[in-house]
Amino acid sequence: MLTVTLILVAFVAGVTGTWSPCGFSIIDTISAPRRRTTASCVAFAIGACAGGAVTFAFLARIGTAVRGTGGLHPAFTAPVIALAAAITEARNAAILPQIRRQVPEHWRRVLPLPVAVGLYGVLLGLGFTTFVLTFAFWALVGLTVLLATPLIGVAVGIAFGVGRALPVALVAPVAHLPVGRRIVDAMAQRPALVSVLRRAEAVGMVAIAVASFGVTAVGAATKVGAGTDPSTSGSVVVWTSPGGGIERDEGAATTAAVPPHAAVGGSMIAWRDGETVQVAQLSDLTEVFAVDVPGVDAIAVSDTWLVTRARVAGIDTLAVRALSSPDDVHTLATAPRASQLGRPALAGSELVYHVVSSAGSRIVAVDLTTSKSRVVRRSSSAIVTNPSVLGGTLVYDRQTDLAQVVEIGPLTTTGRDRVVYRTGAPAVHDVGHEPGYSHRTRTAQPRPAKWTLWTTALSTSRVYVTLLPRTGSARAAQLVSVSR
Repeated sequence: MLTVTLILVAFVAGVTGTWSPCGFSIIDTISAPRRRTTASCVAFAIGACAGGAVTFAFLARIGTAVRGTGGLHPAFTAPVIALAAAITEARNAAILPQIRRQVPEHWRRVLPLPVAVGLYGVLLGLGFTTFVLTFAFWALVGLTVLLATPLIGVAVGIAFGVGRALPVALVAPVAHLPVGRRIVDAMAQRPALVSVLRRAEAVGMVAIAVASFGVTAVGAATKVGAGTDPSTSGSVVVWTSPGGGIERDEGAATTAAVPPHAAVGGSMIAWRDGETVQVAQLSDLTEVFAVDVPGVDAIAVSDTWLVTRARVAGIDTLAVRALSSPDDVHTLATAPRASQLGRPALAGSELVYHVVSSAGSRIVAVDLTTSKSRVVRRSSSAIVTNPSVLGGTLVYDRQTDLAQVVEIGPLTTTGRDRVVYRTGAPAVHDVGHEPGYSHRTRTAQPRPAKWTLWTTALSTSRVYVTLLPRTGSARAAQLVSVSR
């Protein structure tokens, strides 16, 4: 609903942009020679769509870059922006030109007409380089940054470009005819026409404001209990508390005891006891088999696979075995002392884990049936860790200098992740200036968080994340959940 409304408003905003000096001059430029009109219209449309896509994709990327800094969330800010734009559009409030200079006129004298018009289309599609007679454009700028989803940004930008191009493509070929002159005269002399478009934008902005209230508020977490390392199977969530393993159904308030250091997946449960890993039926803990894994410190299980992480002589190793042949072990990955392999997470035959090294961090997905692996997330400036997967959806932690966030998105598609939980900076920053020197130009210090985000789990309705205390004992760790 929100995305569709944004696209529709962007289209109308683009159409409204025709009511400007640039809009009228483009119509006149294309129609004047009465030749190559079709090619010029096509070039202008392509340029406008390209310019719009670049602008709004870049805005979304800005939002992606700053979304972990603790800024305002769409659930609270987007309705305010949309309603403010709706009010100004409904009242036909005057808007000053963003820039006095219009498109470079000399291009049409030194370049072939389709090329010049295509470049004009790029400039008009960019939005910021020419006059756009609508507050909706500026509202879309803010909303695109807030939503921080590049694919939505591209869609909004293309819709804006199509809106800018369509009136030109319809009017320019006939502008030299009497009917065309009447259309242009009506556009220029009858303000009621553009007023109708602005009121349509106002209605769209109200719809955006209503839809924005459905954006999940970041940080609306529910405390599950003390403990770490959650895993899920259906509606069952299992974690390890200071007193032992705990199993709870999401639809019930009661809990049951299970062995500590356990993981669930499908109809199975596995736990580690020293260097022994035991696999059993989740329903009644009937043992299926037990294997010795020297140095084991993390496990994941499904109906068909068991994955273990072991650390021996400072080297992490991930190994997998089929439940049907537990003695047949295959090494999936190893990490030298300078690197770290994350806790494995399984959903059927899909395995995910993180790798952190001095060169950066990445999240790897492995299809255990084919042994094919691929990097699904990576970063050299942030730390991406502790992934979980379910039904093609990935959840993971992202840690920057300024904040820590839990993000969720499609496993194989980047650029569509959204933040579902946010907390403060992972460490205390220095004051930013030497003693005795001015502090007026120093960068503001982000407030350090009480917790460090750690292991995650994903169910059909909830995201679970471990909160480790930044200082003090790890036994004080808490498990919280948020709606996905």
